[in-house]
Amino acid sequence: MKKTLLNISDILIDPVNKEIGVLLRRYNLYDFFPYNADILEIEEEITGTTIVWDIFWCGPKLWPNDQIQSYTEEGVRLLIETGVLELYKNI
Repeated sequence: MKKTLLNISDILIDPVNKEIGVLLRRYNLYDFFPYNADILEIEEEITGTTIVWDIFWCGPKLWPNDQIQSYTEEGVRLLIETGVLELYKNI
C-alpha cells in the first residue's frame, strides 16, 4: 500500500466532531527541529525515527488552549486511511 503523503498546510476534516485541522510543522520527536523531507525519509528508514505533526484545530467543541495538538505521522496516516479524518491536499 502506498503511503499517504502529508505536507505543511494540508487540511484535515474531522466530520464526527465537526473540526478542521491544518498541518503546521513536521519534526523528529527526539530532535525538535524541522527536517528536510528528503533527508527525513532516509533517516526514518535507517533509524526508526518518530515523526510528529503539529496540527492547528478549529471547531465548536475545542477549548481555546487545545488548538495545537501533536500527532505521530503514522497515527495521522492511519486516521486518514481508515476514514476517521478526511485529507484535502493544499496545492
